[in-house]
Amino acid sequence: MQATRNPTGWGYVEQALKPEERKRLMGTIGSVFSSQRLEERPAPPVEAIELPRSRIGIPARFAKWRTDSFPPPLHTAPGAVQSWMSDSPQERVLHALGRSFRDLAQLRTGKLPVAPDVVARPASLEDLEILLEWANAEGYAVIPFGGGSSVVGGVTPEGTEQFPACLALDLQGLNRVLEINPRDRVVHAEAGILGPALDEILRPQGLTVRHYPQSYYHSTLGGWVAARGAGHFSTLHAKIEDRVQALSVMLPDGRRAQTRALPASSVGPDPNRLWCGSEGALGIITDVRLRVLPVPQHTATAGVLFNTFEQALEAAREIVQAGLWPAQLRLLDPFEHMMSSLLAGRPASGALMIIGYESATREVESALKAAVAVAQANGGQPRESGREGATQAWREAFFRQPYIRDTLLDYGIIAETFETAVPWSRLPDFYRNVRQATLDAVLKTCGAGGVNCRTTHAYPDGISLYFSFFAHGRHGALVEQWAEIKAAATEAVMANGGTASHHHAMGRDHKRWAKQEIPAAFRAAIRGAKRELDPKGILNPGLWFED
Repeated sequence: MQATRNPTGWGYVEQALKPEERKRLMGTIGSVFSSQRLEERPAPPVEAIELPRSRIGIPARFAKWRTDSFPPPLHTAPGAVQSWMSDSPQERVLHALGRSFRDLAQLRTGKLPVAPDVVARPASLEDLEILLEWANAEGYAVIPFGGGSSVVGGVTPEGTEQFPACLALDLQGLNRVLEINPRDRVVHAEAGILGPALDEILRPQGLTVRHYPQSYYHSTLGGWVAARGAGHFSTLHAKIEDRVQALSVMLPDGRRAQTRALPASSVGPDPNRLWCGSEGALGIITDVRLRVLPVPQHTATAGVLFNTFEQALEAAREIVQAGLWPAQLRLLDPFEHMMSSLLAGRPASGALMIIGYESATREVESALKAAVAVAQANGGQPRESGREGATQAWREAFFRQPYIRDTLLDYGIIAETFETAVPWSRLPDFYRNVRQATLDAVLKTCGAGGVNCRTTHAYPDGISLYFSFFAHGRHGALVEQWAEIKAAATEAVMANGGTASHHHAMGRDHKRWAKQEIPAAFRAAIRGAKRELDPKGILNPGLWFED
């Protein structure tokens, strides 16, 4: 059964919370905000959303591509979608925003201040070249659009207002797997393929991507690379840029750049890294050669409880620095553990460590046992193993969290996340300072709410912290309230020595902090690259590259 993209929410309409789930959720949340009345205001129907009038028409030479309906989402391979173009309000709304809290709150105002004028989906490199040639000749802005799951303003056409028009370039028509090389363990695929479709084609070969961001079902291979994403098992399997063997890029004037497929090289700066994280502003990533993995045959998981988050952090440091390298090492602070357990109907307390091991060739129980022993030495109490209990409850909730956020938004509740990374030597002060600054902003802006934290990816020299904040917002002012809290939180992150983004990319939401993180000389070099690769500056304008 094909799923339907939700034009005003996360993911697919069929997977949104059912009425009974919404009722149960709001019963729980109602107890958290017991003194405040929660008024339901669902998102308006897409046809009721006001957006600027399209500034251009679809040229006659593209008439055969014209359509008013979006092709169904692709979960299987190749060949089902033909090139098309649309200026229908439905398509323009769907491609006007990503899926951050800010984006969805903006949709709920019933107005979009900016939107693409035309949406195009090429089905081949030749089609892409034709579209880019047209946009470049006319000076139209071009926003590359993969799965549209950006949560940092990466696909929002803010900054395109000074251009004659804006073209949203939906790349999901470029979705073929070009080659699977089992001997090298590399797959060569076009950038628009969604995660599940790629894994489905790899599976008969005994291979898997093993890259599971929360957006896995709604994001593309090219999007992962353009945003330098990280997945569920990246403590062992690394962030996506470390798994890119080679890639190809198309520039607005039709030039194509293809890096060489090599295991490693020291010939100058790595050209792959120029485009990894560039968010489409330095060229359109058209295909990627990605290092893949054998399907795990041996897995083992354990949960360990700690009295404090600080104990759990110290145990995590010792585990990775001992070279024990779990595939997954996640920590939930007491607030995150309590909230996720509450939503799952299993109240719990303390900080929780989730340790997971996997291998295609050897047993992993002994490695898990060694990691648990380190946790115990730091005050941890093993409570479970296998797939039961709190670890399974959290895992089940992981992919549902954005759908939960959508329901909360209907009731005016701000539920947002931000992630960072910091050296071990700055912990636990960093955690306490950032959490307190965010909580202060929540209480100042909204009067009630909370802040949770979990860790997502661990390294020998540091760890990624993933904060969540929730607050009782005010319908009609949610975007402004979000912005106040977001700014305070990011200022605290930067002041305490963290990165503005560990795996969500910079986007437009973080560009004001880029100067603090990226040296001036490097920013100048990137501006030079932008002038050479995109002389008219039409590719995803409005990002930090303009400095």
